[in-house]
Amino acid sequence: MLMDLTITYYPTLPMKDFAIALTCFSFLLLILGLVFNKLKRSVISEPMIAMAAGIVLGPHVLQVIDVAKWGSFEKILLVTSQLTISMALMATAFRVPKGYLKANLSLQSILVLLGMLGMCAISTVIIHLLFGLDWLLCFLIGAIITPTDPVTASSIVSGETARKLLPERIRHAISFESGANDGMAYSLVLLPLLLIQRTGSTWSDWFLKTILWETGGGVVLGLVIGYIASKALVKAKAAGWMAETSLLAFSLALGFFVLGGLELVHCNGIVGVFAAGYIANHILDTDEDIEQEEVQEAMERIFTVPIFILFGLILPWHDWFDLGWKAIALVVAILLFRRLPVVLALKPLLKNKLTTADLAFIGWFGPVGVAAMFYAVHTLEDISLHTVWVLTSLVVFGSTIVHGFTGYIFAKFYHNHTGEPQPEPQEKPAHDSITDHHI
Repeated sequence: MLMDLTITYYPTLPMKDFAIALTCFSFLLLILGLVFNKLKRSVISEPMIAMAAGIVLGPHVLQVIDVAKWGSFEKILLVTSQLTISMALMATAFRVPKGYLKANLSLQSILVLLGMLGMCAISTVIIHLLFGLDWLLCFLIGAIITPTDPVTASSIVSGETARKLLPERIRHAISFESGANDGMAYSLVLLPLLLIQRTGSTWSDWFLKTILWETGGGVVLGLVIGYIASKALVKAKAAGWMAETSLLAFSLALGFFVLGGLELVHCNGIVGVFAAGYIANHILDTDEDIEQEEVQEAMERIFTVPIFILFGLILPWHDWFDLGWKAIALVVAILLFRRLPVVLALKPLLKNKLTTADLAFIGWFGPVGVAAMFYAVHTLEDISLHTVWVLTSLVVFGSTIVHGFTGYIFAKFYHNHTGEPQPEPQEKPAHDSITDHHI
C-alpha cells in the first residue's frame, strides 16, 4: 500500500507583509509615545487613533496591509485579544489598592453581578427589537458586549490626568469592575452558546463545567499560582538569589503563565489572570507610585495599539452598510441604555457609598472593547454565525469612538461640577523595594 503523501498547505504571513505590519505598528507606537501626555488631556484616545490607522492601512483605503493573507482573522484576533486582556488585567489588578475589595465587597458584588445581568438583559432586548433575531442569539450577543473593557477603561481611570480629575472611589470602582466582570462574563456568554448548540444536559453542563470548574476553578488556580509565585519572588529577593527585579517583568510572566496554564487544563484563563494579579498585589511590596503606573501604562500601550490597528483592518464595512439605519440605532441605543440606567437603578442598594454624580460617571464609562472582541471570536469557533461578529464589532467601533471622545470632557466636567479636591500623589518611597523599577 502506498503511503498517502498529500500535503495540506496553510496560509502563512509572508516576510514582506510582516515587515510592513511591524513597521506600521512600531511607528505608531513611537508617535503616540511622543504625545502621550497631550493625548491624556484631549478628546482623542489611543484606541481611536490606532483603530483609525488600521482603517487607513486596510483593504478599503490604502491597501497597505491585507489581513486575509495572514489566514483566519478569528484565530489571529483570538490570540492577540487574549494577550492584550492578560496584560490589561494584570495592570488593573496592581492598580487597585490593597484592602479595596474587603472594604467595598458589597459595592463590587452589586456592580459586577447585578450590573452584568442588567446590562445583558437590556442589550438582549435592544438587539431583538431592532433586528428581530432569535432570542437566544440576541442573548448571546448581549452577553458578549456586557463586560466593561479593562483595556479601554484604563485610558479613563489611569494616569496623572485621571488622578487630578477623578476621586479614587471612581477610579478604583471602574478598575476593579472591569477586571472582575471580564472573566465573570465567560459564564454568561457560555449559557446561550450551550443552549444554541443544544448538546447534552445543557444546564447541568453549564453549572458543573462552566461555573464550578472553568470559572470557579480559574479563580482558585489563579489565586494559588499568584500566591506561590509572589511568595517565591519575595523569598528569592530576601535570600539575595536574584538581581533587582521589576514588577513589570514579573506581572508579564505571571499573567502569561496563568493564561496559558489555565487554558491547558480547560479553565477560564481570563478570570485566573485577574485573580493571580489581585493576590500578588497583596503579597508584594507594591506601594503605588507614579513611576510604576507610568511603566504599566507604557506596557498596556504596547499591546493596546496593535490590537486596535488589527481591529481597524478587519472591520466588516459592507455588512454594516447592509444594516442601514439600524446600525446607527444599535450603537446609540446600546451606549445610552445598556449601562447608565442599570447603574443608576442600583443606587438604593449601594448604601450611599457612591454619589449620584459618581454613579452617572461610572454608568456612562463602561466601554465595550477588547473583551467583547475576544468573546465574539471565541463563539465563532463553536457556531459559524457571522451576525455575532457584525453586531459585536459595530458596538465596539461605536464605543471606541464615543467613549474616546467623551472621556476627558466628562472627567473634567465631573471635576468642575463636584469641585472635589484631589489629594496630591504620594512621593515614591525612599527605600529600595521589591517592585522598584530599574530600566
